[in-house]
Order: sequence, then C-alpha cells, then structure tokens
Amino acid sequence: MKKSEVSFSIITVTLDAKKELLKTINSIQKQNYNFFTHIIKDGFSKDKTCKLDFSKYRNTEFYQFKDKGVYDAMNQAFKLAQNEYVIFLNAGDIFFSKNSLKELAENIKRNPNFNAYSGGTIQVDLKGKSIKRLIGNSNLYKFLPLAQLPHPSFVVKKSILYKLQNPFDSNLRIASDYKQQLILRKKRLWKTCYLNQIISIMPLGGISTLNKASIIYGFKETFYISLKIYKFLTPYILLIKIILNFYSKFKVLKFKGTIFSNDDFI
Repeated sequence: MKKSEVSFSIITVTLDAKKELLKTINSIQKQNYNFFTHIIKDGFSKDKTCKLDFSKYRNTEFYQFKDKGVYDAMNQAFKLAQNEYVIFLNAGDIFFSKNSLKELAENIKRNPNFNAYSGGTIQVDLKGKSIKRLIGNSNLYKFLPLAQLPHPSFVVKKSILYKLQNPFDSNLRIASDYKQQLILRKKRLWKTCYLNQIISIMPLGGISTLNKASIIYGFKETFYISLKIYKFLTPYILLIKIILNFYSKFKVLKFKGTIFSNDDFI
C-alpha cells in the first residue's frame, strides 16, 4: 500500500446475519478505491457464515471469536485494524455509492489537519421501501456542541481510538458509539471535520432501531452516560438528541426514489 494514499480499515461485526453481511461485502467490493482492508469479525454464527468463500473478495479478512455482544465484538475487531483510518460498517450497512471511499479519501487529503471525519448516513426502511432519516449531514451537527454523529459515517484515526484503550463500552447495549464521541470530546481529542458527503446507508432493524422499546432504552443509556461524563449538561444532551431526531426526518426529500435502485439492497 502506498504511504501517500489514505488507507481505511472497514470493520464489520456479524452474528447470524449472512444475508445482510453479503450486502455489506458487495457494497465494499464495488468501491473504485483499493486502499482498504475489510475486517469481518463473526461471533460463531449458526447460519453458515463461515462457509462463505472470503478468499474471492479483495482486501478481505475473516475472523471468528467469541464475544459478549456487538460492542465487545467491535473492540475485538478494532485490535486487528492496521490502516490509518477506521470505519465501523455493520452487517447490512452499505456505502452510498461506488465512489464513497474515493471521495472520502479526497476529502481527507483536502482537509489534512483533522483526526476524524463525519459525513451523512441515510436511514431506510427496507420493508416499506421508504427513506426515514438523513443523519449527520447538516450544519446543525457542526454547530450544536455534543451532537451525536452517525457511526457508519464517522471515520476516525486509529491512533486516536487507541487512546481510549477500547473504543466502545461493552457494558452498554445501544449508546456506546455516542459514549465514545462524548469521551473523545471530554478528553480534548475531538478534532472532527464535517463533510458535505453522504457516506453510508443504514437500514432500520439494528439494535438501536428495532422497536420503540429499544429507542427508549437508548435514551436511558444516553441519560446515564451523559450524567456520568457531563453531569449538568445532561438535559441539553437529551434535548439536542430529540431535536436532531426530528430534524433528520425533514432532510430526506431530495433522495426520494433514488436509494432503492441501489442493487446492494436486493
């Protein structure tokens, strides 16, 4: 790999999600940028994920380890990352286009004095074939202090995440990615460039969006981690989370009818 090129470690953790994993793999394989490694960490799935022929995919590494949950799996996979920048793209998530990594690398080269880069994530309902939200792609995220950024479009230098020992709190079920962002700010490691680029598409149905109960649980976890890290700013953190949740639903109109032509969803 050329030292002058921006290199990515794309981390995907999976458990009994072979169909969704293949969508993610296909999206990454279509990228017209070659300076990446796709690290797939499986928690011993029972759906024959391990029977897939990973050798036919370029720049792809497959591992199986026992884990205590999704965030523990992410921590395990992170330790395998060798490239300069890390992206966590879960099974079922895909890149917005075949140019996503190339555009991201170009944006990083144009803005070299940052240690993290954030773009937009489109959240979709595959069953209803509807676009639900556009997260992260607005000046509101830049100018509202402590705003949560979408983790499938949050690209961080590996060296920065290493300063946290483990990037994610494996004791949490839903809000560990936000806790990571809050701690980076608290430790004064936050130097994020906000990009006007849609990076990823994320389907509903993950842990945080499974149902209303999971959404409420996510707010409860956010309350406790905010209280521990920022104390009196907790009401503000919860308020901006609610505001951005509603705001993101009004940002999707220009994408209507374009997302589901992406054959990575088929």
